Amino acid sequence: MSSLPTDSFAPSGATPPAGVTRGTRRYTHISWAMFFGGFATFAQLYCMQSLLPLLATHFDITPARSSLAVSASTLTMAGGLLVTCLLSDSISRKRLMCAALFSSSLLTIVSAFTPGFASLIAICALKGLALSGLPAIAMAYLSEEVEHGSLGMSMGLYISGNILGGMVGRVGSALLADVFSWRVAVAVIGVSCFLMSLQFVRGLPPSQRFTPRRAPVSDIVRQARRHLKDPALLGLYLFAGLMMGSFVSVYNYLGFRLEAPPFGLPQAVIGMIFSMYLIGVMGSFIAGPLSDRLGRHRMLWLLVALALCGLLLTLSQQLGWVIGGLALFTFGFFGGHTVASSWVGQHAREGRAAASALYLFFYYMGSTVLGTYTGVVMHGSGWHGVVALLSVALLISLAVSLAMRRAFMRKG
Repeated sequence: MSSLPTDSFAPSGATPPAGVTRGTRRYTHISWAMFFGGFATFAQLYCMQSLLPLLATHFDITPARSSLAVSASTLTMAGGLLVTCLLSDSISRKRLMCAALFSSSLLTIVSAFTPGFASLIAICALKGLALSGLPAIAMAYLSEEVEHGSLGMSMGLYISGNILGGMVGRVGSALLADVFSWRVAVAVIGVSCFLMSLQFVRGLPPSQRFTPRRAPVSDIVRQARRHLKDPALLGLYLFAGLMMGSFVSVYNYLGFRLEAPPFGLPQAVIGMIFSMYLIGVMGSFIAGPLSDRLGRHRMLWLLVALALCGLLLTLSQQLGWVIGGLALFTFGFFGGHTVASSWVGQHAREGRAAASALYLFFYYMGSTVLGTYTGVVMHGSGWHGVVALLSVALLISLAVSLAMRRAFMRKG
């Protein structure tokens, strides 16, 4: 019986070099290159979200149909992550990530000049597929190249790039479209991400602890099944789907509550809730180094508890408490995502790219499934129903975190 393929860290018979540690020049280059890569990925993925009303008017379509400009990208990205699993062990890590960034940037630029909505959706779908080549590989690359005691900080910087990219993609495109047009906004985002891709290529060192190798598809599938049978990884995958689904649901539907009595906020003010992503950057920066120092098993459940407390505060009739609750929820979510994603790479001793791809697959499927169903609950039961549903999701995430903590303590 053939053995499962493993991530090959060095040529046969050679001793793999030590992982990169914090404070070295190579560590700085890796961390900042990943920041730019994460920024470019999520700026492109979400740049259409704030433009949906303009797309609906320009193409004379319904708001629901206009949302395909975003969902087409996220759905193909989730599916593309599974394709990435099949390619990850046979292609250079850096080469695959560079191809993803350059091709997606060009597709974003092209999408600014599409004449019809159907062609726009087709290009957005291709863009999501292209973007899938970076996230799972980025997490695997960091887990391989960076020493485990320094991994939390580098993963935190990468996820901070994701957060800032998502925020700038949403807010920046809206501001540019207000001054010029949606086409100019998308083109500027595409060109900016192309320039970041150049910086990514220049700054990211080639892998030293991974050697590409061809593996049969059947072996990769068998390896993925092994990950899905691992209780710790399965718990982290469930955690990813529930947490991301909760996060997307809050940011999708809280605006409906804020525009209604007793708040009655205008849309321009409600749009500023995306600035709360900056709190998420703080969560990643703080949670990453703390998890390196205190242990992931001690940090994860605390961050989920913070997110749950923040969610419950959004039930308040006082705007200040709602904003404070949203800040706490955002901090807890992004901090928890930083800790959980780095834990996947640390726990998976082999097939790290496959393990990371599965984590992100559950992450985006949670966004799609729970995020969509929450809209049904919002329509029928209002914000109280949304909070009740998401509280259950967060309580399950908390139970998973505590179970992993207990397992870690018994193992220690």
